[in-house]
Amino acid sequence: MYIGNSAQNQGFTPAVDFFSGNASTTAFTLSRPVASVYQMIVSVANVIQNPGSAYTVTGNTITFSSAPPSGTNNIWVEYTSLITQIIAPSPGTVGTSQLQSNLALTGATNSGQWTAANMPTGSVIQVVTNSITSSTTTNSSTYVATNLTASITPQFSSSKVLILISASLLAGGSGNTLFASIFRNSTNLASSAGYNAMVNMAAGAGATSNSGLFCNQNISYLDSPSTTSSTTYTLEIYSYLGGTGNNVQFDPNGVGSTITLLEIR
Repeated sequence: MYIGNSAQNQGFTPAVDFFSGNASTTAFTLSRPVASVYQMIVSVANVIQNPGSAYTVTGNTITFSSAPPSGTNNIWVEYTSLITQIIAPSPGTVGTSQLQSNLALTGATNSGQWTAANMPTGSVIQVVTNSITSSTTTNSSTYVATNLTASITPQFSSSKVLILISASLLAGGSGNTLFASIFRNSTNLASSAGYNAMVNMAAGAGATSNSGLFCNQNISYLDSPSTTSSTTYTLEIYSYLGGTGNNVQFDPNGVGSTITLLEIR
């Protein structure tokens, strides 16, 4: 009765290589690769050589520490072990069918590129960014588009678009408030989220149209445009009180503002 792994048959074809020495050549090409000097018996002029000092082997090359003497077929190499070699597959010849199923990564083409369709959920497919230094001033009590805008064409209708904005804003006018929101084309995303604005900044009492609350604002929103058409996102602002002396400004000092759009699979 046998207990253990199933026995496997492995074939080994014995072989002997013969070489002719010339008293100057030390390196000879073997007919098969060898991983260790101890996988062969080497004889020179009928004298067995010490594998620890008389020769070395690298792949298919045996190199003697000193040149064997001249003679016809006076060097022979007998292989004593199975062929040991590392085979590098040619580029583009290995696919998921050659890999263990739980280790296979899907989505790669033969050229090594990954297709967006097979990217894991949550992957960033593309990034669009735009930076500007031109300001927008308004005392309108309804939304006015700033110059901070960017467009993206989603590759999939199921994709999300993460909007990241870094903007400088100024709320002027005594008791006034600046409201800022992100618009997808003509849709106010703040309204779709159930509130009036992404940002509201109160200027406070005593502020004038040219002074008040100034700060840098970071705004983010994860949108579901449900389209593969070009989609434009714009930062828009308005003055709560509106009218003379109640100005609000985007990027008032031209310090620079940025909008970044990331398509998420």
